[in-house]
Amino acid sequence: MYQKTGIYTTALMLLVLLNNAVAKPNLSINLNAAPSIIQNQEFPNTYEFELDNGLKFIVRKDNRAPVVTTMIWYKIGSVDEPRSLGGISHMLEHMMFKGTRLADGSLNLQPNEHSRLISNFGGNDNAFTSRDYTAYFETLPSEHLELAFRLESDRMQNLNLHDDDFLSERQVVAEERSLRTDSDPQAKFFEQFNAFIWNTSGYRNPVIGYANEIQAYKLDDLRAWYTAYYAPNNATVVVVGDVDVAKTLELAQQYFGGLARREVKPLALNFEIKQQGLKRMDFQIEAKTPLLVMSYKAPSINTLDDPKDADALLMLAAILDGGRSSRLSKSLVREQKIAASVSANYDSSPRFGSTFSFYAIPSNNVDLTVIENAILAEIDKLKKIPVSTDELKRINAQLRAVMVYQQDSLMSQASMLGAAQTTGEGWVKREKMIQRLSQISADDILNVAQKYLIDTSLSIGTLTPLKAQLK
Repeated sequence: MYQKTGIYTTALMLLVLLNNAVAKPNLSINLNAAPSIIQNQEFPNTYEFELDNGLKFIVRKDNRAPVVTTMIWYKIGSVDEPRSLGGISHMLEHMMFKGTRLADGSLNLQPNEHSRLISNFGGNDNAFTSRDYTAYFETLPSEHLELAFRLESDRMQNLNLHDDDFLSERQVVAEERSLRTDSDPQAKFFEQFNAFIWNTSGYRNPVIGYANEIQAYKLDDLRAWYTAYYAPNNATVVVVGDVDVAKTLELAQQYFGGLARREVKPLALNFEIKQQGLKRMDFQIEAKTPLLVMSYKAPSINTLDDPKDADALLMLAAILDGGRSSRLSKSLVREQKIAASVSANYDSSPRFGSTFSFYAIPSNNVDLTVIENAILAEIDKLKKIPVSTDELKRINAQLRAVMVYQQDSLMSQASMLGAAQTTGEGWVKREKMIQRLSQISADDILNVAQKYLIDTSLSIGTLTPLKAQLK
């Protein structure tokens, strides 16, 4: 995520910038030839259209407040990066705030001017890079939706990449890595364990990249990555808030319609070779707390023809770790008192595959093997004994509540729509998840536990603290 500093500008200067510095709309677009707006019949507050250049739009009306969130999602992330360019997507995310320059060479927006304009019109903005995508967002009073479109279309085509900003920002990213990963024992452990889980998949790449890669970036690397993947036909724009859909289409045509479709560079083949047996890694480092992680390779909803297994794995994770009444917390923390904390997690959304993982910090003087055996015992129960009807109802109610509460936030709605569309799941399928989860049976959960929580797909990592050496 890009880190910004606040900058203030007078109202008069803002009007000058908005009318002169920011790229003008493409008024040559024929609005009579605009694409059709498709209103979804199952979710009638949501609309879709696609411009001739391949840029897709998802617009959701939410009129509870005069606010709008705009997000633009590029289908490129760390999973797509070759070795030696690890973290290049994240580095480019930082550089996307460094201003724009027009084709004639004239400066259009100064570095950080994008965020300055958003802030002074009462909004906020930022960006984030993940394994599967890179996304940028603005939240503004809805009357200023045009500003977000102006700014995002400008930097999609006119990004100003030059040495002065690049060298300083590369150092910022290097320091970010040093602070968040290299100086944190648990972060270093998770980075190495992630590379240990995945044998060949690009998911072994850290999103921020390795220190040696960051220092080796060249400006031409960023230019090539930007040119290859920041194309309208490799992006999705999501708009959620108090908007007029027809006016949104008109603005989309004005600001994005003139951008040329480009050939998107084919991504490298991404695959994971079959694991043949249980793997173990012990990470020894100066740290305060031991840690156990157990990760089973599992499919994502995007690698399955039928989403049922992914839905059942989500239910299984909630049964194990769905609050204080969940099985892991009740057994390992409150009854046996062998763990200070324990959790389970399954992410159904990745483009290429996922993991079903357990995380545990032991109670004082408890060996990690004790916790490992206790987790395996809980898994064994789920493989042999179907969950009860009451437990299924409780978990369904919890998951439904979480998904419903997410609708209170424009940002949460936009994030769900954009992520699901970009990874390939599709936003409609994601919206129907609540309905599908209610149809998962006890047998479905037992079946996925037997099918996926097996030794031949398991990797176990332990963090063993070393005592600090006297210097």
